[in-house]
Amino acid sequence: MPGGHPAENGSLKQNRRAAFTLIEVILVVVVILIISAIALPSFSSSLKGNKLRTTARTISRMSRYARGMAIMREQKMTVVLNHETLEIYLGGDLARTNSASDGELDFQAFKNLGYTDGGSASSAQNAGIEKEVYKFLPNDLNIRKFDKEWREEDDAFQDLYLIRFFPNGQCEKFEIEIEDDRGTAIRMENDPISGKITSEFLQ
Repeated sequence: MPGGHPAENGSLKQNRRAAFTLIEVILVVVVILIISAIALPSFSSSLKGNKLRTTARTISRMSRYARGMAIMREQKMTVVLNHETLEIYLGGDLARTNSASDGELDFQAFKNLGYTDGGSASSAQNAGIEKEVYKFLPNDLNIRKFDKEWREEDDAFQDLYLIRFFPNGQCEKFEIEIEDDRGTAIRMENDPISGKITSEFLQ
């Protein structure tokens, strides 16, 4: 009979609509897979260097505060990096640290960023520096290079890298390369006059 039974025609149209919807789903899945394939390498690359970027910000932040405190207190401040424990801290000389309120570090601001109040420690442990605030860098990083103009007093602390900041706003020039466990490295270098630190990823 021409046209077929009305119930059969309705079932056929319903099956066609279902098949069309399935094709749409497949197309959407394919599009998502294509977008993921394009975006994931970039996202993975971003994550890959995240610890190095955070470490570079930590060193830069410590250096800026050390320079500011050296000028404000009119005394030398030092940033110390222990390349064995990956602890970084800053402070003034133990015998000269000025506790005046206008020269204190903003500990609350540092704590909000994950730093810790240094507390008390012996001169031998801290290279004669009053450890005022400190932080540990990620333990899967490696300091593969540190260059600066070495002083005689630096030789007494083989596991420490010391960067001194002076009341006139200048500091010791340094260059440091830090590598993560995937072989990616970042190089940091400072301007001893302005204290500005620049960084770049290395191939």
